[in-house]
Amino acid sequence: MQAPADIRIHQAQAPLFTGPRGPWLEHLVQDEGVPMEVAFEMLAPWEMLPVVDEKRGHMATIIKRNKEVHLAVFRRFRNRAQVSVRRLTEILKPLLDKEVFLVTKVGKDEDSRFLERLGFEPLGVTMDGLIRTFILNEIRMPRINTHINQAMPRINTHINQAMPRTRT
Repeated sequence: MQAPADIRIHQAQAPLFTGPRGPWLEHLVQDEGVPMEVAFEMLAPWEMLPVVDEKRGHMATIIKRNKEVHLAVFRRFRNRAQVSVRRLTEILKPLLDKEVFLVTKVGKDEDSRFLERLGFEPLGVTMDGLIRTFILNEIRMPRINTHINQAMPRINTHINQAMPRTRT
């Protein structure tokens, strides 16, 4: 029994989705329907920054050209929260230190919550309204114990009120 044509094509192309360009080739060819040769041409001017996990290996790639950055994640790691904000900020921090600011672009209907969690802020929209631009000026590290940090001023106030005042 022979496998269906679409499965044979996927199996033949799967080995090509390796190396630093792997996640982007997979995205462009399989998600966007771009021919493989065109995808290679599109990626040629971009610098590749792989996102690698010690246990899982190569999970994603950030592409960078000038101050513009974009992210592609291998399909097997999508929707699992395995490419964390912490991991990405470790890669973006040195870039941001070097470039001062970074920008990225998304379609008008694309979800931007993940970008905003990384610290990107809305910058503008193209004249036709189809593309939104976001800028990253600083990496904001999320506070770990937010509820404790918010309670600290009240605790300090109570301690100061309970402490006897000494006169000097």
